[in-house]
Amino acid sequence: MYFERRYRVAVWAVSLGVASVLFALIFLQGVYVPTEPYFIPVSQRANNALVLSLLVALAPSAVVEFVNNRWLRGVDANIPRLLRDVTEAVRSGVPLSKALEDASGRDYGPISRPLEAAMVKFNLTSDLEGALVWLGERLIRPAAKRMNTILIEAYSTGGRIMDVLDASVDLFTSLAEYREERDAQMRPYILVVYLGSLVFLVISWVILVQFLAPLAAASANPFVAQAGILQNVLDINYYKAILFWAAVMEALLGGLVAGKISEGRISAGLIHSALLLMITLAFFNAFSV
Repeated sequence: MYFERRYRVAVWAVSLGVASVLFALIFLQGVYVPTEPYFIPVSQRANNALVLSLLVALAPSAVVEFVNNRWLRGVDANIPRLLRDVTEAVRSGVPLSKALEDASGRDYGPISRPLEAAMVKFNLTSDLEGALVWLGERLIRPAAKRMNTILIEAYSTGGRIMDVLDASVDLFTSLAEYREERDAQMRPYILVVYLGSLVFLVISWVILVQFLAPLAAASANPFVAQAGILQNVLDINYYKAILFWAAVMEALLGGLVAGKISEGRISAGLIHSALLLMITLAFFNAFSV
């Protein structure tokens, strides 16, 4: 299914409202109270609560955008199949309107139900042009509107209908192949975003466990403290919190960049941001220093 704008706005409003309530409760319940000298949340419990509130705000809309993107990609992928089947039916002597009606009973992914509804409109009104215009609006994608314009022109011209349909099949097949090639080329860059976050998490673990934890333990030694060797070492949880929020920012922004690379829209990266945030949250809760 495809979520229209009003539903997306409603999901954003509800998720942001719930997240705002959770965020306010973090302060009202005393889970996080800014105190000197750190001011940022040092407790992992407070950090978990804040990031979970962020996930509540992002996750529902991320799922909606992911479903919409899959639906739109399905439209682009099935347009050449639909045109190819209609062209073959017309070549065998079937009128264009009948070929479209026959095609409405087949499976073309997200195109099937709008195409079936368009053919119902055609049978009720006998207005194929109006039904195809409505179909183009329902399918949203520019490629679908171009396809319907071609079908309308082919239906109007009549005589050279096969030349028009054959050329359109070649055109949309080439466009689909180009999209597949582009996606294959962009996929490694999306992987780089995930690898970048994982590398940062591993480096954070090395810094905390192999360097800062022994340093903090040495500074707590009364003999070392008396010697004045390590005087300004702060709470180890403060350094962990800094690295945690740096990882959160990388996950959030990296996911948005991945969406821009893959789909050309920042909103498509919300699902990547949500996944990277969950990985970051799980990682920092998996070990203690």
